[in-house]
Amino acid sequence: CPFDYVRVFDGPDNTSAVIGTYCGQQRNLVLYSSEHYLFIHFSTLQRTANTQNRGFKGIFEFSESFVKLDFIRENDGMHIRGSECDQKILSKKESTGFVYSPNYPFPYIPKVVCRYFVYGMQDAQNLERVKLEFSIFEIPKGEHKDKSESNCTDGYLKVYLKGQEVADAYDKFDHELCGGELPHAVISDGPRLVMVFSSGELQGRGFKAKYTFETEYKIPGTAAPDGTCSFTYRSTSRKKGEFNSPRYPSNYPSETNCSYVFLATPNEQVTIVFDHFKVKADGANTTGGAYGASVCFEDWLEMYVLYRDGTDRFLGRYCSLTAPGPVESPRGAVGIRVVLHTDLENVASGFKARYIFETAKSVFGDCGGNFSGEDSGIVTSPNFPANYDGPGKGLASRACNWYITARIGYKILLNFDFFAIEGEPASE
Repeated sequence: CPFDYVRVFDGPDNTSAVIGTYCGQQRNLVLYSSEHYLFIHFSTLQRTANTQNRGFKGIFEFSESFVKLDFIRENDGMHIRGSECDQKILSKKESTGFVYSPNYPFPYIPKVVCRYFVYGMQDAQNLERVKLEFSIFEIPKGEHKDKSESNCTDGYLKVYLKGQEVADAYDKFDHELCGGELPHAVISDGPRLVMVFSSGELQGRGFKAKYTFETEYKIPGTAAPDGTCSFTYRSTSRKKGEFNSPRYPSNYPSETNCSYVFLATPNEQVTIVFDHFKVKADGANTTGGAYGASVCFEDWLEMYVLYRDGTDRFLGRYCSLTAPGPVESPRGAVGIRVVLHTDLENVASGFKARYIFETAKSVFGDCGGNFSGEDSGIVTSPNFPANYDGPGKGLASRACNWYITARIGYKILLNFDFFAIEGEPASE
């Protein structure tokens, strides 16, 4: 408002908190004070030309029937100044609390509209979602006449899970709740959850709901119930799928530990293939691959084979652009565990990978062989000197296992005359 304006203060004078500054054209502007004072300041500039504006006209009302704000103030909500009963609840990082209908635990007042803005954290380090669980719910339904209309013809509670309020799209709600049955828990699709409570002519007890701000990892899979970055993938649930670092393709957060466990049935093997891999290793000084604890000491990814007796076998630690090649659990193993560790400083885009559970292959895999008791021999990749083939359609990878056994008292010398397989960038 660069010229004339009306400024409204939530208190007895112009040192009180400002509700808002208004100019131009305003229609249906309704403002409420938080207490028993409201101060209005009208400012006009000196005119250089003979112009006039119509100004404004306001109607004020003193009443004890407006919604009391105790149901907001006595909890973690912040009353939105100027509204009758709108409130905002901001996360304190994985915090929890309760929201109530107006006048709770007593019946709510008829003909009232209150909005609830429940916002989780969203920045470079944090991303949260909102979980809402109802413990008390009673909003009486009106008489339902037309089947094409909503069941909630009197009072209702509308829930928005996708941030519709940003575009003022309050007609596109995700849930419209009323009646006496306890609604199911709901979870927001992003960091914002909004509710609009509208009381009709019928009075009810209202509602009480618990909100929980949960860390949103954006990782597909079965999450751990304790909210940690731990995910499980069982063959009995799904035979193939994808998984990724937290918040991929955005950068993963710092100071994070994530675990991915893949569990096969006794007659299966699981294969994991990385399609994108960039894990921060600023201190690494390598001309070849970036793997091992001596190089990957900042952020890193580790892989383990899991066995049925509860033991595991370490496969390797990887970082920078050195992705693990296709990893296949051996016969007799129960599965694979992938661990991502990030330190306090700097981050990267992380990884995206896919997994597939397949019927266990022979000990030689898809190809390979057994060499025993020979003086020498030659091992070549399939089709050599031509390029080797990729996996068959719908399969995760192609594995070849060669078993070389020397005679008693002998050792084995393996000398690669030619070596060119997919892996490191061409510059390395």
